[in-house]
Amino acid sequence: MTGIAYTVDEPWQPADRAALVLAAGERVRVGRVDDEWTAYRWCVSSGGVGGWVPHDYLHMEDDDTATIVVDYSTAELRVRPGDVVMGYQSAGGWTWCVGRDGAEGWVPNRVLCCAD
Repeated sequence: MTGIAYTVDEPWQPADRAALVLAAGERVRVGRVDDEWTAYRWCVSSGGVGGWVPHDYLHMEDDDTATIVVDYSTAELRVRPGDVVMGYQSAGGWTWCVGRDGAEGWVPNRVLCCAD
């Protein structure tokens, strides 16, 4: 898979919570829409772990239950200004990135700039 190189303009520090990792076909309880990132809904797995999931990755079964349509992780990547990362997919204002050290996770688009 080919990615896009980005440089980081601003630091991003992920929230200090365990990542929610979901497999396509898994059912989740769906809660509220995020106030800032309105393309995301709070979801809780059958194991009780919660995290923000893009609405586009949910097949709503009713008002509070959905099936995940793609494998998904809420892992975020810590970045600093000047870092170069490779971006592979975007959803709801975030891009899944891989750092030079191989660490992976979501980074908000607002801190990324296309590399020269």
